[in-house]
Amino acid sequence: GEMAMLSTFVTWQLSESMPIGLALVVGAALSFVGGALVERTLIRPMEAKGNPLGTVIITIGLFISMNALIQLIWPPSKAQSNPFSMPKPFPNRGTVEIFGAHLSWFTIWFVIILLIECALLYLLLQKTKLGLSLRAVASNQESSKLVGIDVGKMLMIGWGLAAAIGAVAGVLLASRTNQFDVSMMQFILAYAFAAAALGGFDSPLGAVVAGFIVGVAEALAITYIDAVDGIPI
Repeated sequence: GEMAMLSTFVTWQLSESMPIGLALVVGAALSFVGGALVERTLIRPMEAKGNPLGTVIITIGLFISMNALIQLIWPPSKAQSNPFSMPKPFPNRGTVEIFGAHLSWFTIWFVIILLIECALLYLLLQKTKLGLSLRAVASNQESSKLVGIDVGKMLMIGWGLAAAIGAVAGVLLASRTNQFDVSMMQFILAYAFAAAALGGFDSPLGAVVAGFIVGVAEALAITYIDAVDGIPI
């Protein structure tokens, strides 16, 4: 979540001097490099020691340090006088009715981009040699080494992909509102864990479907259950 937030602030800074579409592409590319460097310099040395708890502690430290770094570079005091506002990457013109439900075009674009991301990720993982190597490493690292797969390289690429996708998610989330801050991704983590737990931690398709289920369930609960109506979830 904090890596995505850092990428969002970087993309916002880039959007000050270039179109938001180009800033998003450049921000995602920089995030890929940053995610790969994090795996190579921080995660891999600890995993080499065979200490899973140490890896968890490092990720918690990254969470805290990245949040502090963002506040140091882009202090909240600056946001009070000039709120951080992400340019919208696509137009938001009215609503459209689908099966009796009124959806904004902004939400529809969200879904379209999500489906495109899922399709590209599916093609990468299922139809390419790189994707086969990534799935092999995720399934069994020792067996992957025996057949000549560079496990370290695949893990580094995996972290890079996660960071790049997180950058896109962060920018889209920030563009939904008039302004954003350093806490914008924290509540998303709860939804992400819920979707992964419901859909399966080893099933990308299940996590995507579960994400839709969690979102719809939240909307229905707020609308029809008086006990949670008005409570920010």
